[in-house]
Amino acid sequence: MTYVHRFMVGAFVLLAACGRDDGGVGGGTDSAGGSSGSADASVSATLTIGSADATGGNCGPGEVACNDGCFDVSSDVDHCGSCDNGCGAGESCVAGHCSGGCAVGATQCGTQCVSTNSDADHCGSCEVACGDAEVCGDGICQAVCPEGAIACGADCADAATDPVHCGGCGNDCNAGQACVAGNCTCSAPFMQCGQSCVDLQTNPNHCGDCEVDCGDGECVAGACACAADQTECAGECVNTNSDEANCGGCGLACAAVLERCEQGACVCGQSFDECDGACVDTETDPAHCGACGNDCGEQFCSNAECRAECDNNLEACGHSCVDTDDDPLNCGACGNVCDAGQGCNNGDCGGGG
Repeated sequence: MTYVHRFMVGAFVLLAACGRDDGGVGGGTDSAGGSSGSADASVSATLTIGSADATGGNCGPGEVACNDGCFDVSSDVDHCGSCDNGCGAGESCVAGHCSGGCAVGATQCGTQCVSTNSDADHCGSCEVACGDAEVCGDGICQAVCPEGAIACGADCADAATDPVHCGGCGNDCNAGQACVAGNCTCSAPFMQCGQSCVDLQTNPNHCGDCEVDCGDGECVAGACACAADQTECAGECVNTNSDEANCGGCGLACAAVLERCEQGACVCGQSFDECDGACVDTETDPAHCGACGNDCGEQFCSNAECRAECDNNLEACGHSCVDTDDDPLNCGACGNVCDAGQGCNNGDCGGGG
């Protein structure tokens, strides 16, 4: 069908709706004799799949035209199953049914997933219980089970479709599954990965295919992508506001140990001071011993003081007196600088500093 034909079909439906006189959308009068409908109200009528939407656009295959646009009512949480049928908080729309972690066709009543078609404690809707001598079948409390239903206590279930008694009494289907011909199967857009039904378009642990893990990233349209607050650098997702190897941009590394990354800029670490634009340890730096610019000359800097020699428990690394057991700039040996984020413990780099 061409665009023009689709548009004419949509227009015909709208005109027909406007001309109704049965009290439906766009017709009828109120008790005072005024019009109970309006042009806007008539436009809100649900049209047919593939028709022009109410805004004048053209819906794609499988979409339904609603007042605010075209939607796939099989998966849209604001138009689930039909226009303007919104799912509740925390629910998803699966195969046109709102699901809060329950199988397709099941309803969450409190903490339970039940079939209101067959559950005698929730018959027709949550908290509607049948009497002691009654059973629940087709969502109605009655004396005996309907023909073709199986009796599971006071529950009368269609074993071919019931998500709680699928194929037999007590055989519950899992979230994302539907009961089809007595078997629990994953329902579109979900696919079976191991024992779970997952959406390969959005699941970061099964992105595009089973077992494809996006790590710290997100799964967008079946492909791994970095989260909104991350940037891809050399194939990895990093936060350039805090990543010391990519601070403010890919490849912009802060000085190991001496600097940390804050808000995308390298700044001196907690134990270091900035002197002449560089981060230094004034406890041991012979050019800035105890304070910026305090140069020890030919002496050694030990515990922020210039001295003729290092104390017995400290080692001379150049003109700095350090404890190689815990100094991350000289860990285990002079000049052995630990990596960013590491500390020096008993002469070995590792863990947090």
